[in-house]
Amino acid sequence: MFSSIAAPLTDSLKGKARKGPITWTKECEEAFDKLKNCLCNYPVLYSPNYQKPFIVETDASDQGMGVVLSQLADNETEEHPIIYLSKKFTSVEKRYSVSEKECAGHNLCSFKT
Repeated sequence: MFSSIAAPLTDSLKGKARKGPITWTKECEEAFDKLKNCLCNYPVLYSPNYQKPFIVETDASDQGMGVVLSQLADNETEEHPIIYLSKKFTSVEKRYSVSEKECAGHNLCSFKT
């Protein structure tokens, strides 16, 4: 989930850091490098085939949630990603139970499509 990976970067833009220079930490550098790597290596997105069923997968962590919408390829064994969605949790959302966080992933998918 990109939002969870980027959390150290977005956190550095909050509060006092927003008004002054950003303090670039080791965590920021690691997050930045990991984001670059992910963006260069993630699989190619496919166009949806509306004649086939969709597969929705969600995941949530303490930091955020992610959704992958995919479909089975013609060989019926490979999944092809159609869209990735992710969101970093707000301070209130971080207090949700595990079940609520997982359900929030389903809501993220329904609002974005």
